[in-house]
Amino acid sequence: MPMLAHLEFYAEAAVAIVLVFGVCVTLHEFGHFYVAKRCGVAVPVFAIGFGPKVVSVVRGGTEYSLRLIPLGGFVQLAGEAPQESWFPIGQSVAYEQDAAGEIVALGEPKDLPNGRVGVVREVDLTDRMIMKLETEDGIQRFHVRSGARVMLSRRSSIPVVPKEQQMIGKPLWQRAAIILAGPIMNLILAGVLFSAVNTYTGVPTTTVGHVEPGTPAAHAGLVPGDTILAVDGRSIHSWAGLVRAVSEDGVRGGHPQPLVLEVKTANGARSIAVTPHLVSGAPMIGIDAQISHSPLHTIPAGFSALVRDIGMTIQGYVGLFVHHQFQSLSGPVGIAHVITEQVRFGIWNVIAVTGALSLGLGLFNLLPIPALDGGRLLFMAIELIRGRRVDPEKEGFVHFVGFAIVMLFAVVITYRDVTHWF
Repeated sequence: MPMLAHLEFYAEAAVAIVLVFGVCVTLHEFGHFYVAKRCGVAVPVFAIGFGPKVVSVVRGGTEYSLRLIPLGGFVQLAGEAPQESWFPIGQSVAYEQDAAGEIVALGEPKDLPNGRVGVVREVDLTDRMIMKLETEDGIQRFHVRSGARVMLSRRSSIPVVPKEQQMIGKPLWQRAAIILAGPIMNLILAGVLFSAVNTYTGVPTTTVGHVEPGTPAAHAGLVPGDTILAVDGRSIHSWAGLVRAVSEDGVRGGHPQPLVLEVKTANGARSIAVTPHLVSGAPMIGIDAQISHSPLHTIPAGFSALVRDIGMTIQGYVGLFVHHQFQSLSGPVGIAHVITEQVRFGIWNVIAVTGALSLGLGLFNLLPIPALDGGRLLFMAIELIRGRRVDPEKEGFVHFVGFAIVMLFAVVITYRDVTHWF
C-alpha cells in the first residue's frame, strides 16, 4: 500500500474512532440530560469531549461546550453530589455579595480576585442555603443566593441551585429514571443502528424467494412469492423462526418427518405437506428467502437482534465473573483496533460496530459497580429497602473508591491491549 494510501486510511480510521466513541458516549449523556431537564433538575454543564473548552454557549441555565479532546462527553447534574462538598470545612474561600448582603459568587481566591476571603466553618447548600465564614470581622453567617456563581476558573462557573432543582431533592423514581436514561439511550441507539444496517443489507423474510428444482419444496408446489405462515401449527414470524421450526420438527430419531406448512399464496391461504430431505443430518426443504429492504421488516429485525445480543452479552458477563474469563475483555485500545479493522470494509461495518459498542456501553453501565450507573441504582435500591437515603458523603466515598478501581482495571486492560496489538 503506497504511503499516501496508508496516511489516508489511518486518517479515516482516526475520524471513525472519534465519531464512534463520541456518538456512543454523547448519546448516553444526552439521555441523562434530557430526563433530568424533564424532571426539573438543573444541568449546569453539557459537554462534548473533554479538556479545555473550544467553544461554549449558555442556554436555559446550561453551558453547552465543545471540548478539545473529542472522545465522548459528560453532563453535570445539580446535586448529584451535595453542593456543600465543594467547600470543605477549614478551606479558604473568596466570596462576593450583593447590596442585600447575600453571597452571589464563590471560589478560590485566585479565581475571584476581587472577592473578600473567609474560612469555611459551616455550610449547607441543600436545605438552608447558608454559609458561616470566619472573616477578619469574626465568624459571620451568610445567605447564599439561588443562582450564585461557583467559580471553576476565572472564566468558568456553575450556579448554586435550590434543593428542588437538585438530584437530592427529587423523589426516588425520578432519580432512578434519570440514571437509567443513559443506558436506555445506548440500547435505543444500538437498535436504530442495527435497523439501519439491515435496511442497507436487507433481511430474509418468510416469503419464498427461490425454490431449488427437484427438492421437497418443489415437489410440494411451493413457488417464489409464497409466504409461510406456520409450520405444524407453530406461527412463523421470521426466517430464523422458519429454519428453527424445520430443524426441530423435520427430523425425529434420525428420520425425516412430514411437515404441514400454512402458506399464503397469490390465490389465498392453503396447507401444503412437505417431507424434508436430510443433508448432513439436517432437514432441508429446498427454499431460499426473499430479501427485504423495507423498514417494515428491517426495523423489527434490528430490535430483535438487539434483544438477542442483550441476552448474549448478559451471558457473557455471567461467564466473565463466574468463570473469570477476563481475557475476553477489551479496553479503549482494543475497541479502537476493532473500529480500525472495520474501516477497511466500509461505512456500514463501522455503523454495525458502533451499534455493538453502544449496546455494550449501555449494559456495562448497568452493572452494580460503584461509580457506574448500576452502582447508583444499587444505592437507590438500598434506599428503597431501608426507607431512607444512605449518607451522601459515605455514598460519594464508595463511588470514589469504585471509580479508582474501575480506572485501575481499565489501565490493566489497556496495557494488555497495547502489548497484544502492538
